[in-house]
Amino acid sequence: MSQDGWKPVRINGGTSERSKGASGGQFLVDLVIHSAEVKKALQGVIDAHPDLRVKDLNDSAVVQLVILELDEDPTESFSFIETVVQAVDGREVFLTSPRTDSKVLLEALRAGVKEFFPQPIQLNDVEVALGKFVTRCQQDTKDHTKKVGNILCVLGGRGGVGTTGVVVNLGLGLQIASPSKSVVLVELNQHGGDLAIFLDVQSNHSLRDIGSDLSRLDLALLTRVLSKHSSGVQILPSGYDDLSSGRLSPDSVEPILKLLQSVFDHVVVDCGHVLDLPTKKALDMASMIMVISTLIVPVVHRTKKILDLLRNSGIDGKKIRVVFNRYSSEEQEVLRETEETLKIDSSFVIPNDYVTARDSVNTGTPMIVSAPRTAIAKVFHDMVMAMGFRSQNKIEQANWMGRLRGLMNGRGSSKHAQVS
Repeated sequence: MSQDGWKPVRINGGTSERSKGASGGQFLVDLVIHSAEVKKALQGVIDAHPDLRVKDLNDSAVVQLVILELDEDPTESFSFIETVVQAVDGREVFLTSPRTDSKVLLEALRAGVKEFFPQPIQLNDVEVALGKFVTRCQQDTKDHTKKVGNILCVLGGRGGVGTTGVVVNLGLGLQIASPSKSVVLVELNQHGGDLAIFLDVQSNHSLRDIGSDLSRLDLALLTRVLSKHSSGVQILPSGYDDLSSGRLSPDSVEPILKLLQSVFDHVVVDCGHVLDLPTKKALDMASMIMVISTLIVPVVHRTKKILDLLRNSGIDGKKIRVVFNRYSSEEQEVLRETEETLKIDSSFVIPNDYVTARDSVNTGTPMIVSAPRTAIAKVFHDMVMAMGFRSQNKIEQANWMGRLRGLMNGRGSSKHAQVS
């Protein structure tokens, strides 16, 4: 595969101060408004305030305030509000809607909305609310940090090695381990991905809807294209395949993933098995790259090519992990020889359990939920723990199995102790 034109650029996944200086001396506001008239009125009030500025497409600083107009389906809006509020310490959400019934107001309060503006908008009320918001921010003298979500890229050493299965089980594992954290699964595979099928989610939108026009990329569009799984995990299917025309531009990947990082704690990317330019962009941004392989000779052969390409491209070898899927205990010697060939130790081996895996795919229920006591599910649990995304407290960790049973509505072993 030609590597011409691709120069790896590492992006710091650290934190930056949540301060006025990050947005040019002003607090940043994002308007997620459908009505042009309402948006114009709100923008006028914000523009007149010396301490506030409306976010534009080129802003990379953290947004401190989101003003959202309620969707026709309020459930989607309230779910999105919860995600946005949790993503950044101190971030606030104001809501506006022509609906003022008590049910909507109660749900808004539960979701974490600070202010509610009934329509038609009363500008004096908006000015007062914005003034109080600025005062709260200015009085907060603690050091706040912008949460930049972890990006975990999962790449198949070859087609058919179980990459998507690893993605969905890791994603749900992260969500179950820390329910207060937010998780999104992104399908970057442009050659016929099955992410939505693996989770039995009906999705009317996809990555294709975003990538087709970057000028529309904002929280409003993001709200509409994501689909929510019953576990709380959000998913963004690819929408691309080999049977349709059009491809995702490599230039689209970075802004899309950065926007997702600003909202979600964990961004798990299904890269498929093709090392095209969009995939390479995602790998550059990843804090961890997990290469999935098996002990079949053709798969090992291609996995070696991929690992050599990643190393030669300048990607930090410390963030590369190799996981062998469909492993049998009788293959210990083969595993040892393969590790020597690849010049890397395997971080985990996933046991071969065809029946459990088949039933999981056919029912659209990840193994970590449908068969939590199996060895294969335990590996995913251990992978989440070893990756450093541990439960936030002892009570959460103790209730791991309880949450699994809750997701099921009544209804494995790692090779190494840590992925370091």
